[in-house]
Amino acid sequence: MIWDVYVENIRQTIHGHEQAMVSLDEQIEGHMRAIRQLHHLKQQHINAVRHCKGKITLAKRLPFEVLATIFKQCVCEGWTRTPLVVSHVCSSWRQAASAPTVWSHIYVNLEGRDPCQRTRFWLSNAQDTLLTVEVEVGNEAISNLDGVMKILTAEIHRWKILIIKSTLLGPVNQILGTCIKPTPELRTVDISVAQELTLGNTDESQSHQITALQSSFPFAPIFRALRISRNFLPHRNMVPSSITDLSLKLPSHPPFATSQSISSVINLLGALHKLVSFSIEVPNGHYQNFELDISITQLAELPSLTLLVVTGWNNIFGILSRIITPSLKHLHLRSSLECPQAEETSDWIYLLLKRSSPPISVLELRDMSLDPQVYGRLFALLPNIEELRLHDSDLVDPILKQVNGPEGLCPLLRRIDMRWCGRLSGGALVELVQSRLRGNIDSSSIASPISEITLINCPFVKEEHIVELAQMTTCRLIHRGQEDFCYTYGCCGNERYRKRLKQRLPSYPLMVQAYSNRSLIL
Repeated sequence: MIWDVYVENIRQTIHGHEQAMVSLDEQIEGHMRAIRQLHHLKQQHINAVRHCKGKITLAKRLPFEVLATIFKQCVCEGWTRTPLVVSHVCSSWRQAASAPTVWSHIYVNLEGRDPCQRTRFWLSNAQDTLLTVEVEVGNEAISNLDGVMKILTAEIHRWKILIIKSTLLGPVNQILGTCIKPTPELRTVDISVAQELTLGNTDESQSHQITALQSSFPFAPIFRALRISRNFLPHRNMVPSSITDLSLKLPSHPPFATSQSISSVINLLGALHKLVSFSIEVPNGHYQNFELDISITQLAELPSLTLLVVTGWNNIFGILSRIITPSLKHLHLRSSLECPQAEETSDWIYLLLKRSSPPISVLELRDMSLDPQVYGRLFALLPNIEELRLHDSDLVDPILKQVNGPEGLCPLLRRIDMRWCGRLSGGALVELVQSRLRGNIDSSSIASPISEITLINCPFVKEEHIVELAQMTTCRLIHRGQEDFCYTYGCCGNERYRKRLKQRLPSYPLMVQAYSNRSLIL
């Protein structure tokens, strides 16, 4: 009996605790409900703050003209749907995207859905602006080509730039064959052919040429720039003689190395006396064999040429020995250490400078594998050079010293860019810059002080040398961003070294001062 009473008391106690727990759960749920309500209110304020901040962001405050320019640049870089996408962001962006210039890049992909309707839509939004017309044609997407070109050529008087990207040659000639009306605003034509059915320039027939280029654009008074990317060199009579800016890119079809002719290049250039800029490039990783099939008397005189860019390897630089360029100011020669270099390369460069005596102000030699002594011969022929760029050069201290002081070679030299120069010491560079300081140069001397020196991955340039250089001139340890040729190759990022140097800055008070004054650029 007593046990039953005891058990009943325990059960009542348990029941009391359970009731208390239920009450506490109800209180917790009430508090949780209040917390959720508070979180909801907080999120409303967060959203309101974000909305208010959005109203004062730079993107909101930019003038419509600036936004429209940004959107147009996005289209030029391949984001062809930019006008449609940005129109859905906000009202101000929608207003900026409605600018006709944003729609002025007419991109037509014939493999896309209903290219004719898309072309009409884009043209209607572009209104009366000048047009960049880009047509991309795949292997089998030519059924709509005639219809699209009929729509586009109706506005041919507004074309500013024409870009043709085709898998095969046939559609290129077909497109150009429709361009027979006046193009008073046309400036540039850019043609790319991805596949060639025959490797190399096998004959002089026109079956592999862009023949329609001869009869297209009968009235194009300001058409001056032509860019061609394909495995074949154009024949002499295929390029309009009015062209002043010619760019040739010669990709190959791996794993095959194709064959080109130096004689064909010289013949082509010989008919283009108005050329101001010429670039010929074998892309990195592609292989072209250039045959030295030229006679001693075969020369091409280019009296107006001011910019020459040659990119490739082996005999491609033989072009230099067969041209006369008395006005050349910018010379860029780019090769690759992964490919063999012709033994005559240094002689070809020397012959160009010796024969033409051009007023070169910028010289770039990238991975050219020249003998150190060659640089001394070249420096003697460069009295007007203002900027020297060397990438993976074997230039040595004794040769560099020929540039030192008020009586040294290259008296107008102001900017030096050295990258991967494994035989050049920092002390020699310090001595060069010091010898050209204003205080060390006689007032009657024409020698210029060094205003900027770039040093990237040069193993014998130490931190103490950088400190000294930064006290005398602007010392740059980083490339120039996207405009820099090395940007796409990723060879001169120098990021780890720059990070370590920044960490050690406190150990060099003079370097800290130079960094603050922007005479040291990291």
